[in-house]
Amino acid sequence: MINVGDVLKTIAEKTNGERYQSKKYSHDARPRAGIEYDIGDTIIWKQSGETEKHSTPINLKNMADEIAANNEPSIFKYFLDGSRRTYKVDDVSYDNKVYPIIAGQIGIGCCARNNKRLKKEEFWRRLVIVLPEAASKDSWGPENFFNEVLGEVNKSPKMKILKGKFNIQFDNILYYRWEKDVKLEDKAIASVQMKMLDLEKDLVAELVENKKLNQNSYLIKDGSLEYKIVRSSEKNVKKDLTSQRIRNNYRYVVGVSKSFDPTKAQTKSGTNSDVIAKLKPFERTPAFLYSSEISGASFIIWYLRLHDSKYTDNVFDGVVKVEMVVLDPDMDVKPKDSDEIDIISAHLLNERNPVCYGKDDRWANHIYPIYLTESFVKSKYLSADLFMELF
Repeated sequence: MINVGDVLKTIAEKTNGERYQSKKYSHDARPRAGIEYDIGDTIIWKQSGETEKHSTPINLKNMADEIAANNEPSIFKYFLDGSRRTYKVDDVSYDNKVYPIIAGQIGIGCCARNNKRLKKEEFWRRLVIVLPEAASKDSWGPENFFNEVLGEVNKSPKMKILKGKFNIQFDNILYYRWEKDVKLEDKAIASVQMKMLDLEKDLVAELVENKKLNQNSYLIKDGSLEYKIVRSSEKNVKKDLTSQRIRNNYRYVVGVSKSFDPTKAQTKSGTNSDVIAKLKPFERTPAFLYSSEISGASFIIWYLRLHDSKYTDNVFDGVVKVEMVVLDPDMDVKPKDSDEIDIISAHLLNERNPVCYGKDDRWANHIYPIYLTESFVKSKYLSADLFMELF
């Protein structure tokens, strides 16, 4: 095992903190922290998001079968997955308060399909450390101070060896604020999550800048597009989807969520989850406009059943939530064309995995190229034992 050891010592010295040399562990090996990151506001189905005012589910089997029979190329060419792993590596005290130090591995991968073969388009790995804001000793703000600490950490002799031999170094020191009655470990993990989402947006922007996304070359992003606005300070607002420029980056991006809270889908009279539960194979719900208070953006959302529930563990397995960002904020004037939603849905049906594989309980909700991209990203992680040995 590689024994760096001086990373935490350097952090404590540079921040005037007292280490407790607490037991290190991976959060993936323990019950998950009590935060659900991919669940947004309640979605009130009160305004249609498409040109046709459907009142019942739409069956797209014939359209999907026709696309497959005619051997039409899929409109989906790029597949994006971001994931992270987090670790508790120590506790440290500042101003008579004890704070956890969290470290994380972030992986952002994009695969492209050419001639029915999937290959790597881009992969970014980031190794991060998360400290409390109280560790900062710079009156100009924590960002500059923590960048200096990061430089000192990476200057250590063993980190230089790791950089030269294995291209391993820490990329960022993130931070979180103390908050009363909030589990600080969850706050730190949320900082890693937000860094991952920022990197996803950066990768989408790069694809757009390189003119790789168009009406014949869509991107499927694993998970929700509902990026939360986060303020690390009053003068520093991280990127979200509220600006027109960023919204335009998502013109040809479709978010597909394998997991969602069906009770969040409601009409004025109450929950609408039974509409989702009663979807038959190849059916989609009508699309609705959803204005998010979390992200400040608006979305077109619908639900699509990929597999019959009789082959799954519960009635919502086999259903995915599909999202697209609203480019024109005035949806009363310009809803999304129903034909476009149907075409997107039909192509998604043809991307589903046809059979159960391995031991993945989510098989019925997988878009197969996303599953392969996810597997590719996870294969790039350092092992938990090796990563924690860095500390």
